[in-house]
Amino acid sequence: MMANSTDILRANLKQLAITEPEMAKRIEDAAPMELTWAASKAGPLTATLEHQGRKLSLASRFDPMAEAEKLNSQLDPTKHAAAVFLGMGLGYHVAKAAEELNDNRSLIIVFEPNLSLLKAVLSHVDHTAWLGRHNVLLADTTMDRSGLLGRIEGFGSIMTQGTQLITHPTTRQLDSTAIHEFGGLVTDALAFFRTNVATALVNSSRTVRNNTMNLAYYGAGPNTNELYLAAEGYPAVCVGAGPSLAKNIDLLTNPDIRKNVIVISAQTTLKPLLARGVRPDFVTALDYHAISSRFYEGIGNVDDITLVAEAKANASILDSFPGPVRVTQSNYMDRMLGEDARPITPVKAGATVAHLSVYLAQYLGCDPIMLIGQDLGFSDGLYYCPGTAIHDVWATELNSFNTLEMMEWQRIVRHRGLLSRQDDMYGKPIFTDEQMVTYLKQFERDFAKSPQQILDCTEGGLLIANTTPMTLADALDAYATKPVPRMPMASRDFDTNRLAKMVKLLERRLAEVEEIRSLSQRTVPLLEAMKKHQRNYAKACEIHDKIEKNKKKVDMLEDTFTLVNELNTIGAFKRARADRAIHHQEMDQYEVQRRQIDRDIENLEWLIQACDEGLQIFRDALKRTRDLYKQHRKEKTRV
Repeated sequence: MMANSTDILRANLKQLAITEPEMAKRIEDAAPMELTWAASKAGPLTATLEHQGRKLSLASRFDPMAEAEKLNSQLDPTKHAAAVFLGMGLGYHVAKAAEELNDNRSLIIVFEPNLSLLKAVLSHVDHTAWLGRHNVLLADTTMDRSGLLGRIEGFGSIMTQGTQLITHPTTRQLDSTAIHEFGGLVTDALAFFRTNVATALVNSSRTVRNNTMNLAYYGAGPNTNELYLAAEGYPAVCVGAGPSLAKNIDLLTNPDIRKNVIVISAQTTLKPLLARGVRPDFVTALDYHAISSRFYEGIGNVDDITLVAEAKANASILDSFPGPVRVTQSNYMDRMLGEDARPITPVKAGATVAHLSVYLAQYLGCDPIMLIGQDLGFSDGLYYCPGTAIHDVWATELNSFNTLEMMEWQRIVRHRGLLSRQDDMYGKPIFTDEQMVTYLKQFERDFAKSPQQILDCTEGGLLIANTTPMTLADALDAYATKPVPRMPMASRDFDTNRLAKMVKLLERRLAEVEEIRSLSQRTVPLLEAMKKHQRNYAKACEIHDKIEKNKKKVDMLEDTFTLVNELNTIGAFKRARADRAIHHQEMDQYEVQRRQIDRDIENLEWLIQACDEGLQIFRDALKRTRDLYKQHRKEKTRV
């Protein structure tokens, strides 16, 4: 029996080590819990343990498999893409779920707080069928928020399609606190993913529009290549707009300090810095809305400050910035350009300008990276640092009955249902909201993998995991000890020849979108006919051949089809849910085919709508790019 137990454990840990090597090692190093094993009346093993003077069963003494089905009764694979098991027990319910959630469209998370119990179970019960699968996570109490997000990041959209939490009764009795805490981590992660998916669904149209409208900048203007590792080993200060910025921003006014650091400002903090005589090296932008262009009104000459913008930023931002502009790499834009795309070393895409500022510092090679104004909460009841550009936007609304302080508080309580009270880095109570917490999780996940040292010099707000808290004064004394190198400056000019290529490119893309739309419209009635004649083999084959001809024509337009599909995110989301329902329901072949045809018809209807929207976007972008080309060519001729 002992040799058999050793073999079972070895096989289980070998499988687990494929995806969770550190977890496998912790289990191997743990001392196994003493359990009393016996065969159940139905045959499979069961076990009991002693807890506070009484015996607790880890599985039914009569029929563990029937108990597993009962535990999983609320798990519906047609509706739930993810299952979270809070407590392993003997794992029969996990194994049962793993049989059903056995594809790339599913996720299983298993949390067991007691490694000794887990080792005893894995020594007696063979779970090699599901351990080590890429869509299965086995976690213990060492798993924290950033670790969980990092491990399941690729399954975010899957979790939003439906997630079911299942608690093992005995584990709840043994470790209720651990179960509650891990359940909270999962709930937080789910909220994070829902926010991301909702943002993607809402912003897909704006993202495509902004990207396409910035084609001239991306295809014929300066990019970030010259900045890659341009400040390697030198310190950077990333300036956010949080209320605590007022505590230490003035340290950067000292020219002897300023020359020894790279300063990267979010666009919201550019004006407060300039007002104090601090000229950052870079300002970052990625906002979708044209209102962000107001951050640059009246800022004067900024020829020595470079705007680093993502291509998805509103075109008015790039147009209104009076200094040099560089655009970061974009997969969408590279696909748009096709063979005309220039190789660009990517800067990681940011969730906010604060995140983009950090990613730019990493791209530059800066180390350490100091964060200031990164409260991620409403320190002292304020939303922004005094003097930020948003206060200028509010200026017209101010009067004796509507003060700046009142508008700050209104901004905070506008979404009171999403507010939460937490402790700041000094242990004092502070309000934050769901959006800020989402940004915090993103930072913590990033910093857990960062090779650079991250110093949280905000001196207020929420504590950020995986950073070293330090005052800005101490950080500057320790690391800002020598002048940083001069950063490469970009030109405001476009490449006229490449601008001409961009015009021809958009003309071609427009024609191809028209073709995809036409093919989609012609395919819908063919699918309807296929459904009508699906039991007539000869007729169905004839219709299928026509559909395949249309499909081959679309395949020839792969790049443009992919661009249009960026506008079809809702259709893609619905298709994924339909695929799940079809995969997990028992139906005869004709019903499966009928459901698949209905799915394809709905997807094509969404695709046609995406084509309509794409045509309008591409027409607007063509006019803009053509006008820029004519204007730039005229200026060149005049010179």
